[in-house]
Amino acid sequence: MSANGIDRKALEQLHAESMEEQVSYYRRPFMVLWAAVQEASVELEEDYGMSAEVAQVWVAEQLRQVADSLVDRLAEKAVAHGVSKSNVARAAGADPTNALRRFPRLTGDAPRERLLIDDVLDALE
Repeated sequence: MSANGIDRKALEQLHAESMEEQVSYYRRPFMVLWAAVQEASVELEEDYGMSAEVAQVWVAEQLRQVADSLVDRLAEKAVAHGVSKSNVARAAGADPTNALRRFPRLTGDAPRERLLIDDVLDALE
C-alpha cells in the first residue's frame, strides 16, 4: 500500500473513533493554548482596560486566524512532500473533491502572497 493509501486509511480510522478518543490527541496542546489565551488577555486588560471576556475573545480570534494560516502552510508543505491533495483535505476536515477550493494555494498558478503565519513568524525573530 502506498504512503497516501496508508494515510487515507489512518484518517478513516481516526474519523471513526469516538470524539473522546479524537480529543485525546489534542487535549494537552489545547490546554496550553487555553492558558496562553488567558495569560495574553490579562495584558490586554491591563494595557487597554477591556474586560477579561472581550480580551479573551480578541486573543482567541487572533490565534484562530494564525492557526488557519498555519493549516494552509502545512497543507502546502505536505503536498510538496508527496502527500495527496485529497488526504490533505481529509486531514483538514474538508471534502477531498474540494481540496483546491479549501486550499487554493495548492494549484500551480496560485498567487504566492504572504500568509499571516509569515508575519507572525517574522515577529518572533
